[in-house]
Amino acid sequence: MKRHISKTASAVGFLAVLSATAVGAKNWDGWNIPVNVESLPGSSTAINTPSIDGCASTSPDGLTLLYNSFSNGNFDIFMATRSSTSEGFGAPVRLPAPINTSANDSCPTLTPGHRLYFSSNRDDPSYDIYVSKLGPNGWSQPQNLGPNVNTPGWLDESPSFYEDDEGREVMIFSSRQNGGAGDGNIYQSINGGPKTLLAGGPNSSASDNRPSVTRNGLTIFFDSTRTGGLGANDIYYATRSNTSEPFGPAIHLSELSSVSTDSRPVISKDGSFMILSSGRPGSEGPDIWYASRDKATGN
Repeated sequence: MKRHISKTASAVGFLAVLSATAVGAKNWDGWNIPVNVESLPGSSTAINTPSIDGCASTSPDGLTLLYNSFSNGNFDIFMATRSSTSEGFGAPVRLPAPINTSANDSCPTLTPGHRLYFSSNRDDPSYDIYVSKLGPNGWSQPQNLGPNVNTPGWLDESPSFYEDDEGREVMIFSSRQNGGAGDGNIYQSINGGPKTLLAGGPNSSASDNRPSVTRNGLTIFFDSTRTGGLGANDIYYATRSNTSEPFGPAIHLSELSSVSTDSRPVISKDGSFMILSSGRPGSEGPDIWYASRDKATGN
């Protein structure tokens, strides 16, 4: 059965949860063992299905989960909300038009300013990235980000944003376009300008995709098929000391990886938890998983 939400309800729900406050830098202990998102206290058991559920992200305040699901026979974008970050997410609802269409719509990212970025094959069969803004009357007509970001005939997806040391907005995302060394590479676009390959360790001759960057732009998480993993796509990260430098070598995040496919690791705005997609044991199909970490003692 399709799950629907009205434009008015969608607008009210999102406007209530999208405000985010600045959070100071923290030092963290290691990651706790990932759990299926449905195992969080009070979480709905309707989020993950026997179909494909994943490519998820959360709103800046951590209270809204957005993801794509193939449960209706094509990829649609769903959302689920919670009242605090100590709780699970409630029953999911399918976003209304013009976000979801008869095409495949996937890999959503929410940003401040009530902007929703997502990928869709509504115009290009290989998927382009679009943006829509939530207003009092619902979502605006999604706009294609154009040739600076999207390449016809190639998959472009999973944007993540930060502001660099010069105050510029940087979008980091993945693309399968020719020009990189592997089947999928990580690119950046500064202030909406032409995309360039991201320098440093995140890109390799393997498939490197679906990045997520911390709010200060100093740590990037992504999935990769490079050698040294546990199998299929694994989770990696790389760091740097300032945004004018390239990222350092990619480091395998073994505690969040498995022998199954693990992809799109999205770090929360405050850095305390991560959403990822995985087919590891305990999944109905590829499912949405949740990993948390604690603030280091004494910090």
